[in-house]
Amino acid sequence: MPSLEHHYAGDKKWKSYSDFYAEDYLDDNAHLLSEKLEGHLDLAVVIYGKRGIKESLWWIEREVPALEGIKPVDCLKDPELLKRLRECVMRMS
Repeated sequence: MPSLEHHYAGDKKWKSYSDFYAEDYLDDNAHLLSEKLEGHLDLAVVIYGKRGIKESLWWIEREVPALEGIKPVDCLKDPELLKRLRECVMRMS
């Protein structure tokens, strides 16, 4: 079964998605979370919007089955893993 990065909706879709979350969640909590995400404010607003700040700070440091056991923070430096993380976050309910 292909990894999530092979199903990535694309940068344009991601930007639209993260901009939507930024309308309501771009605040001090998002900036705090983005520090933990190496400055990825786009990811921070979406994760924060879906999980709240407390759970977001916890979740980014956990091995996530949907990421094939990789921690979200460990996806940030590899372009393919970043796509995997973005697709995972877009699919979160």
